Amino acid sequence: MNNIRLPEDCAKQWEILLLLLSAEEKKIDRTSDNEVDTMNYFYKNEGLRKILLQWLHQMQLSYARKMSDCDTALKCDEVSLLWRQRGNDKFRADCYEDSYKCYSKGVLYADQNKSMYPLALANRSASLLKMKKFKECLEDIEQALDCGYPKELRHKLLVRKADCHLELNQNKEARDAITAARNHAATLKLPAVHIAEFERHVKKLEEKLEINREIQSENDVLPECYHGLNPDFNAASNAIQLRRNDTVGRHVVACEATRRGDVLFSEEPYAWVALQTDPPTCETCCKMDINIVPCNACSRSVYCGMECRTQAMSFHRWECIGAQADLFNTIGIAHLALRVLLITAHNGFPLSPRTDPAPSSAGDLFRSYSSVDNVQVYKNDAHPFYRMFNLVTNFDKMNNTDYIQYALTATMLTLYLEKYTKFFDYLPSRVPHALSDGQLRLLSAAIILRSLGQLVCNGHAALSLATVEEGDATGRTVSEREVRRATAIYPSAAMMNHSCDPNIINTFYNCRLIIRCSRELPAGSEVFNCYGPHKAREPTSHRRAQLRAQYMFNCTCTACCDTQRRDFVLLFTAYACQSCKGPVVFNGRRAHCQQCNADFQLDRALATIEQADELLSQAERCLSIEQRCERTQVAFRMKQQVWHKHHVSLRATADKLARLYADVGEFNKSVELIKHNIQSLEYQFGSFSVEVAHELRKLSEVMLERIIRSPQNPDYRDWCLEAHKIMKKAVQLMELNYGSWEPLVKRLKEQENLTAALLADIRAPDAAQGVHHDLHYNLKI
Repeated sequence: MNNIRLPEDCAKQWEILLLLLSAEEKKIDRTSDNEVDTMNYFYKNEGLRKILLQWLHQMQLSYARKMSDCDTALKCDEVSLLWRQRGNDKFRADCYEDSYKCYSKGVLYADQNKSMYPLALANRSASLLKMKKFKECLEDIEQALDCGYPKELRHKLLVRKADCHLELNQNKEARDAITAARNHAATLKLPAVHIAEFERHVKKLEEKLEINREIQSENDVLPECYHGLNPDFNAASNAIQLRRNDTVGRHVVACEATRRGDVLFSEEPYAWVALQTDPPTCETCCKMDINIVPCNACSRSVYCGMECRTQAMSFHRWECIGAQADLFNTIGIAHLALRVLLITAHNGFPLSPRTDPAPSSAGDLFRSYSSVDNVQVYKNDAHPFYRMFNLVTNFDKMNNTDYIQYALTATMLTLYLEKYTKFFDYLPSRVPHALSDGQLRLLSAAIILRSLGQLVCNGHAALSLATVEEGDATGRTVSEREVRRATAIYPSAAMMNHSCDPNIINTFYNCRLIIRCSRELPAGSEVFNCYGPHKAREPTSHRRAQLRAQYMFNCTCTACCDTQRRDFVLLFTAYACQSCKGPVVFNGRRAHCQQCNADFQLDRALATIEQADELLSQAERCLSIEQRCERTQVAFRMKQQVWHKHHVSLRATADKLARLYADVGEFNKSVELIKHNIQSLEYQFGSFSVEVAHELRKLSEVMLERIIRSPQNPDYRDWCLEAHKIMKKAVQLMELNYGSWEPLVKRLKEQENLTAALLADIRAPDAAQGVHHDLHYNLKI
């Protein structure tokens, strides 16, 4: 290893270090070791300790510092001031969202013990008021006042506070803020012109107060488990049971019939970690789109409020230095393995189920924790740690090199805790058995190693919807994309076995996992999750290869054993036969139609696609949206001649053209293209799929725009009827796949209500009533 040159970037060194160190150690197969034996070897290996500690030191030197004039891992008022000044420029230009982002950076980097922090908060509150985010504005004002906002300016902030309360219809709080502002202003020696301006503003607020009405705010209501919570299966419905047999191990079975949408699990994670997202995610509750409250020591960890920041100290006090050094972005899922240890320590390790004799070593304690009944631990009164500890690791089936790399990572994280934190001074109080310092370190390393194995085959990605605007400023359609905002471990939900054709849907409320039936389940049927490879997205051979690589089993689910539809997914990348329009799948040898067996002219087809792609490239360069639309339309027709009607790329081109039609006001053409895409998506993914839900949302937007822009059209009533039906179905599907709490679902409900109101205003003959049941497109819902 002495002759190996590592990259200068320390973060890039980690993967290479793992490969080199594991190559040195793989001569001995350690997959038969238990975790304690493995970590006893690696943690005590002085050569490895020296290398890993040196790497940790280099990470500290490289990242735990000021990275540039506008970024630093630590607090720096100079960087904060730079962002505040940028925010001021944006605010003066009436770019309030941009100013808010700059001011948030100012808040992030400001030293919270100095004057820059309350000033940054106050600046941000001004942007929030302009953006009509009154709740967040109030939070910033309260923090600024608590953190020493200058006395001579406090009356202005109190007036802003009253304004927010009024906008939120909180009249009592508004009166109190006005009184506090007046009382404080009276203690200042303000110039007459400032007094007059202040009184004018206050008078406007008091006039508004006279006509304001109190309104109760609405909170999200989460769905409850079908038939209530199961006392024998933590966080699960009474309609399902956890069972175990020698063939499939632990698995979940419906003990009574359930319907589509019934909630089977509602589970908080044992542990989770936020991923880097824009906008950021609260590291305590997993909320997105938050008004950030940063850690008071580093500039890398953020929260949605003071309460969440306080709660985060259960783990962040041990992670803060690692966050400054960019350690956790470098090691991926191993961060969650560390978090499992930290959460367990915070909650307290449980007593050993075997007390005679009492455990005196890490090995004894591990063996006793493994001795519990791994079904009984799912009862509500069992300690949560047992559920986590007894998840499978697959170490016995794992490649020796992978296992060694996990062990090296666990060693590095244990050394981090030892060298850079006081975690091991704290740990003895959290373990109810007397273990030596060395055994406590060994216990910690073994827990991290075990968690790594468990997370690889049991972890969940927490997803959320983000809205993305596409095209130029004239565009009238937007897209949503699923954002992976956290990685979490849910021990109860992990009990479901895999199927490439699952019968459940995962939804997330912050970090809570809510699992619903995606279709009716008869009593006695098994409840299946999908671990990633789905029958509608990949061929059987690809799915099985992925599952073997990560989960160490050969999939024999119904979809994988269905020889009739084994290559069903290939249909969506097929060409169209020139004779019968049937699907043509090119297998690398001969291209021919699966229906009429006619030969297919592949070269001619590829030439046509190349011409169409060139037209699309030209369209992107067109300055006129009409020209862009015209070229895209020609390209789409060319691709229709070559690709099968369900081809994914044909759908993508149709989607692009539908957006352009909407942009130029050709709403009827846009609607028809989106409908054809919906039919194709239903065929591939099913009528209740998330893919169909997104397309229905898109169709709703275009239909509503058509209604609003053409109220005098003779088809106006028919459009309203059809749009209302589509919107109701879009709401149903989005609620099923994401939950009623998602902002996008709430917006769809508003659109549905608007369309219903428009329908109520129409005074048309009853004879037109039949239009609602005779639409061009009839969804299978």
